[in-house]
Amino acid sequence: MSYYEFAFTGQVETLAIGKTNPLYYSVILLPDELILKLPFATYPRLRVIGEVAEMPVRGAWQPVGDGRKYFILSAQFLKAAGLTVGAPTEMRFNIDDQDYVEVPAILADSLKRQSGIQKVWDGLTAGKKRFHCHSIASAKTEATRTKRTESVINMLQDMPES
Repeated sequence: MSYYEFAFTGQVETLAIGKTNPLYYSVILLPDELILKLPFATYPRLRVIGEVAEMPVRGAWQPVGDGRKYFILSAQFLKAAGLTVGAPTEMRFNIDDQDYVEVPAILADSLKRQSGIQKVWDGLTAGKKRFHCHSIASAKTEATRTKRTESVINMLQDMPES
């Protein structure tokens, strides 16, 4: 028996998102039979934790306008996994805590040091928290991470406590 409740073999594909100026992503599409088994009516962007090509992943199944669901695989992930567009791969996953947010250490430390800011942060939705955390975590240099962290802290200071 597998640790993961859901598993399938799919293919890495390029998916264009948007009509006028599309953005292109490397994705794996969820098979229709699994779409029917998962709670997309409750969670249109269902967060999952698992593995692709035996490498850990954590993210969300995103909706396409035609009813399909996709999971984004970054270029960095594809390189580390040795995958390319067109490659078949296995994905195994469980449904994750829908409110989970991985907070970068630099932001967590800043939140602890600022009185009252943690309470404002706690009042944000999980999606808004993830947006700010991704902005910080995706920075390529420590200086940029610091600048983005300061920007988030300043934004929180300007917000009323919930």
